[in-house]
Amino acid sequence: MQQELFDLILIRYGEIGLKSKKVRRRLEDLLTNRIQKMLQRKQIPYEQLKLFPTRGRLFLYTSDMAKASEELIKCFGIVSISPAIQVSSDKQEIREAALKLAEANFGVNATFGIKTKRVGQHAFSSRDISADVGAFILEKLAERKISVDLSNPMHAINIEIRDKNAFLFNQTIQGVAGLPYGSQGSLISLFSGGIDSPVASWLMMKRGCNIFPLYCDNTPYSTPAAYKRVIKVLEQLFIFSPYKQITFYSTPHGQTLEQIKEVVPPKLTCIFCKRTMYKVAERLAERLKAKGIVTGENLGQVASQTLDNLFVLNQATKIPVFRPLIGFDKVETMNLSQKLGLYSSSIMQVPGCGAVPQYPETHGTLERILEIEQEINIDKMIDEELKEIKEIKLPINP
Repeated sequence: MQQELFDLILIRYGEIGLKSKKVRRRLEDLLTNRIQKMLQRKQIPYEQLKLFPTRGRLFLYTSDMAKASEELIKCFGIVSISPAIQVSSDKQEIREAALKLAEANFGVNATFGIKTKRVGQHAFSSRDISADVGAFILEKLAERKISVDLSNPMHAINIEIRDKNAFLFNQTIQGVAGLPYGSQGSLISLFSGGIDSPVASWLMMKRGCNIFPLYCDNTPYSTPAAYKRVIKVLEQLFIFSPYKQITFYSTPHGQTLEQIKEVVPPKLTCIFCKRTMYKVAERLAERLKAKGIVTGENLGQVASQTLDNLFVLNQATKIPVFRPLIGFDKVETMNLSQKLGLYSSSIMQVPGCGAVPQYPETHGTLERILEIEQEINIDKMIDEELKEIKEIKLPINP
């Protein structure tokens, strides 16, 4: 990035601008707060973060545009950013600013296009500016033998004129979009650290949910490597949050699983294990005022995820269960995990659960499950597990 060329970073948000005035104002304020926190966490200096009165734009003035840009594109609510030059809406100032971009980027025989947008009243049209600036650049850089190509240019210079100001940029960097983190309330995430649950959590974070991860420790049916993986993946996942530390929870679910294995038919082990996880998550949600549970479950991917079994699992709780990966295939989930930088940690070598039966039930029936739960006093198991739940604070390294 050519830091010396630019004056600010132009920040765009999307669906926030479609909300009512009251809701939009709240989300704009929250987005501004989230941006500030992410910059402060990385100790990135900035002089001003300004909301433009017309919808859809924030302006960040910073002396470290490269590092600021890296953080901004991870901030939920931001659709895209562009390092930009700021001048007045005077034609000559716009020409000179556009020429700076052209001189720094156009090579010999380059093709280019000018695209102009305006907000406010001006004595010229957007087309006038595009034509005028294009002609000016052609004249000043004639020795480079450049030409205009409006359909498929090698370089594009964008001009946004907003009342008395003009902003020029030649690059648009995509952000993660969505809604500001925490704007929609909180969820409990059943978090194993594998490929699925981190991606599912990220998708709900993108929709504005604050996530409290819950790790159900299946020791003695799992190993310490599983916990280490959870820590590693959480550290990477929460760089998308605005906070300096993560609050997550761990329960000794293995002791509950031991009791289940003693009294439940082997093929029903996975269904009972998962239902008790749901119940623990529901109780934690009550404590933290969370509005639901998010899981990495898919449809038909493993034995516990048939439609019949998902129906049985859903009846374990009265609060909503969100499954954002329900329509994904495994390759799509893996691709998103890689894109988010989670994949290498999620595939750390961790032995599978030692309690999984050889032939798990794929078509559980709710009546039979409820009958057994009454016989074994499942609520007592949940109470005992919750007594030993741990709240853990994990710093996000700057």
